[in-house]
Amino acid sequence: MTDNSTSRAVAAFTEVAAGLKDVGKIDDLLVEVARQISDLIGVDRCSVFLRDEREDLFRGCVSRSRDGARDEDIRHCLAGMPADRVTREALRTHKPVIVANARSDNRMVKATVRRWKVRSVMSVPMIVGEETIGLMMLDDTDRQHAFTEEDAETARCFAGLAGVAVAQAQERLELSSKLAVAGRQVQSLRRATAVDERLTELVLDGKPLGDLLGTLAELLLKPCAIFDDAGNRVVTALPSGADETAVPRLLEPAFASNPEVRRAMAEHDGSRVFVVGPLPRANLLRRHVVAPVMLGGEVWGRLVVMEHKARFSGGDMIAVRRAAALIALQVSADRSAVEADWNAGSSLAAELLGGCSDSETVQRRAERLGIDLDAPRVVMLSAARSGNEDDAPDFRAVAAAFHSVAPQLRVQVTAVNGAVAALVELPADGAAADSAGDYKEVFEAVREYLDPALIVGISSIYSTREGYRTAHREARQVVECIRRFSPAGGSSLFTADELGIGALLLSSSDSEAVSSFAEETVGELVREHSKADLLTTLCSFFENMGSIRGSAAALDVHENTIRYRLSRVEELTGLAIMHDPDAQLRARLSLLVLMLKGRLPSGLAAPAATESIGLEVVDAAA
Repeated sequence: MTDNSTSRAVAAFTEVAAGLKDVGKIDDLLVEVARQISDLIGVDRCSVFLRDEREDLFRGCVSRSRDGARDEDIRHCLAGMPADRVTREALRTHKPVIVANARSDNRMVKATVRRWKVRSVMSVPMIVGEETIGLMMLDDTDRQHAFTEEDAETARCFAGLAGVAVAQAQERLELSSKLAVAGRQVQSLRRATAVDERLTELVLDGKPLGDLLGTLAELLLKPCAIFDDAGNRVVTALPSGADETAVPRLLEPAFASNPEVRRAMAEHDGSRVFVVGPLPRANLLRRHVVAPVMLGGEVWGRLVVMEHKARFSGGDMIAVRRAAALIALQVSADRSAVEADWNAGSSLAAELLGGCSDSETVQRRAERLGIDLDAPRVVMLSAARSGNEDDAPDFRAVAAAFHSVAPQLRVQVTAVNGAVAALVELPADGAAADSAGDYKEVFEAVREYLDPALIVGISSIYSTREGYRTAHREARQVVECIRRFSPAGGSSLFTADELGIGALLLSSSDSEAVSSFAEETVGELVREHSKADLLTTLCSFFENMGSIRGSAAALDVHENTIRYRLSRVEELTGLAIMHDPDAQLRARLSLLVLMLKGRLPSGLAAPAATESIGLEVVDAAA
């Protein structure tokens, strides 16, 4: 190496070294290296490649021309492959390799020559110690350049200095990057710790899930939702200022059933926290972080946080995972509290319906639970049509059904002799019901929510401990009537007010014998459509306390029409309906049986048999 080559190389490198401390990324340094060596050797273009340690090749980084132009295509180029014998020679000798005529030199890759219009080239290795960390390819675009030995020496000297600078810059930038990453991780951990501490405080204070999720949304500045295992969104929370439509929908049935979503969820099955999306084909354009909420080793539900405005960080992942654990703790605590309430309420209901404990003990327990023992209540008894105790519902399921369908009603539930009795408190304000039938739709909704196959008996309204026991007896009689007379698929819920004292008689009777009796008594009125007016008139007569005048007003016909129709009923049934209390009782019981069997026309209910049956005939002539 001549002194002139060395001095020129050092002078050129001085320009590179002047800005070395301000380099923010390695490509900026390589552009300056390419510019200086291009000017130093007097060529139009310099392309710089750096070693890829994983593949033991050299990848193109920058390509700069003397006029300042940069070619981004260089990033897709590789050097050092077996066919690239120019690079292989430079790596072997650690010296520059000059190709005077690239088109005829068999050391060149012909495709590279054609693509880059190479006529002559000098390949200069960047040596640091014994390792080649990069290559510089010098040439004049589309024309030959006569490289000299002095050019080669100057380029080798400059490449050695540049190699050291590049290696040092890589180390410094890598260290800086690691420090930046470490700093972000520290910030993420601090943020996750703050989230953890705040949510833990809320759990310890017994706050509901809505408060926990709302706090999480504000701390992460991202929409959050909790889904149960069936895909129902239990709670949703949005950060301040978020659009109301920015709601996590990932696990809603319409999205969860999408094959892409199912595949993404299956890939992370068993993970404590993971990222899903974006999934454009599933119409999910944002990323979601999902963390299972585990109770007793099983997935109770999932916490879902949607990316919003800012990207997720590592701290967000940690915070979501920890939040899921705290949510599980809160759900478990809520379950325990509900279980305790259920057990306390169940115990009290059992004592009220069974009458085993003394009055003072029951009163004390009721006061502890805030229960008024004089409030109006009905008993709803739920049982299996089969009568099999194993088919009966769990009392907790009945309590949960009331909580979901009719949360406005206060209910104590207990298991009793193969069934579940719910002691239902009715409102004591101005909206109080006159009969249990006013709440029949609510009770039917609870039955459907539990199991459509269940049968349900509803008592009349009672107050006081003695009244509740009577209500339980009535509800059981109604259930037994349904079980004996209502066919599978038929009506499954009746009230004691609908059956009246007939429930007492029918609940212990021979179902086949009574059914035959009912068919013989009023079956003809039910079977033949032409006799519908007679059936309607008979029911109205009983509903109006045996009053012809009342029946006529109710049906908007003349009183003589009522008398004529009742006379026809007497002719067809052989029963003196208008004058004989015994005949009235037989007719009423028959109608009740046919109603239980679902034989009465839609919209027509059998009048309940009552204890005052013998007094009703006094108005028959009116």
